[in-house]
Amino acid sequence: MSDQRPVIVWLRRDLRLSDNPALRAACAAGGPVIPVFIHDDSVASLGAAPKWRLGLSVASLARDLEARCSRLILRHGDAAEVIAALVAETGAGAVHWSRLYDPDSIARDGAIEAMLKARGVEAHIHNSHLLFEPWTVETGTGGFYKVYSPMWRAVKDREVPEPAPGPARIPAPEAWAASDALADWRMGAAMDRGAEVCLPHQCVGEQAAQRRLGVFVAETIGPYKDARNNPAVSGTSNLSENLTYGEISPRQCWHAGLRAQHEGKRGAEHWLKELVWRE
Repeated sequence: MSDQRPVIVWLRRDLRLSDNPALRAACAAGGPVIPVFIHDDSVASLGAAPKWRLGLSVASLARDLEARCSRLILRHGDAAEVIAALVAETGAGAVHWSRLYDPDSIARDGAIEAMLKARGVEAHIHNSHLLFEPWTVETGTGGFYKVYSPMWRAVKDREVPEPAPGPARIPAPEAWAASDALADWRMGAAMDRGAEVCLPHQCVGEQAAQRRLGVFVAETIGPYKDARNNPAVSGTSNLSENLTYGEISPRQCWHAGLRAQHEGKRGAEHWLKELVWRE
């Protein structure tokens, strides 16, 4: 095992291996990498359907990690307490995670960052969920845009980094920390019989999201501008589901759209505009 201390990767809404800056940075550190997902208040407060769907995504990521000889550690409780306990158990020297932007997450993450630094543990926060960090897109007089068209003009020609592939290797610890069993969380309990009805209509996991993007760019992006408003046809990418849980990154979508635009597919620019509208 490397003589470097282990690194924890706290996964939330970035449930993928490719183009995941937090995971990539953790692997680059050289020490053992411990991926973790925490069932905290932000998960407990979800409604029946989103909690169930999140559970499917967590299960898919766990399988993908196992295929790379890694593991997803599951813990339940207050995020700060769970991370502090994992640091103590594993001797981790750093924690990486992807930034979230709602007020509750900002407050929670800020407190966790301060707690880690007070204990001599590095905290590294990455952008995984947006094309452009909010504070990098400002009006000429400062502040955020409140009208879409000027924002589009401000960012449409910016360089967006190419999405990175998944890590070739995820260094594993000699011994894994204890983990909850996902089934014990019963994330689909409130769905009752609805889960069986809804499951065939889900597109779960990173590989499924990439296939969905590929089909959209190959078959649907051309007439997207008009077809997206016609409920009688399948005229959209349907990727909102996957972007929500981070099964695909906005950068992966952006560059797929750019390639389609360069190939002359007329709906590609409008789809790029919709990706910016999401921000």
